[in-house]
Amino acid sequence: MRNINKLSSGYEVIEFEELDSTMTMMKEMALAGCNIKTVVRAKRQISGRGRHGRVWESPLGNLYFSFLRQSEKNNKNLFAPVFIAALSVAHTIIYVTKNKLIPSIKWPNDILINKSKIAGILIENITIPDKADVLNIGIGINIISNPKEVIYPATNLKKENFTISPNEMLNAFFIQFVKINKIFENNGIEMIFEMWNDLGHKIGDPVSVKVGSKEIIGKFNGLTKEGALIIIDKLGNKETILAGDVFAL
Repeated sequence: MRNINKLSSGYEVIEFEELDSTMTMMKEMALAGCNIKTVVRAKRQISGRGRHGRVWESPLGNLYFSFLRQSEKNNKNLFAPVFIAALSVAHTIIYVTKNKLIPSIKWPNDILINKSKIAGILIENITIPDKADVLNIGIGINIISNPKEVIYPATNLKKENFTISPNEMLNAFFIQFVKINKIFENNGIEMIFEMWNDLGHKIGDPVSVKVGSKEIIGKFNGLTKEGALIIIDKLGNKETILAGDVFAL
């Protein structure tokens, strides 16, 4: 069973009681030619997906959704969708809590409250025959519960003494997403990086990065002009990270 709702931002939400994964359904709909402003939301996911093939626990009461965005053709902007999505979630939390909760962003796009993960983002490319590629962006926000068995500490809005419905959160998210995407269109990736730096790691912060079986321990030293992570390791060597699990030390 599904319901269809129109958001004030112009996005159309197709809501399911239960899905294996909103990303799987979103991909099927994209390949079938759905509108770029289609959103798939599930009240519960049976096989929600996280980064690196992990399972995203998805009980009732939290927010799980996927939506589409055009892929970036300019290599300079390849990280743009990742940072825009992360900023949109972070600014949504700031907006709905009226600045009572100020999240931080763990590179590239995990959203934290008091060093505990409250939201995750997964982005995949979809190749559509005879059409431009699109990005499938999946987001999970912990509203009333959070996973217990995880590699990072986790939290939820209820635990942080804030109450909101998933529908209210979803509507607020797309208001922020449209706003931040417009900032990118008008000002370029540099402005997005500036906004990310306000909430992201600070220069000199000690971090550990796991890339496959390799672990790099060092200090955060900024971002490349494309958005990759720069680490100065214990020996003073500069490491550029395109993908990996980051842990604050």
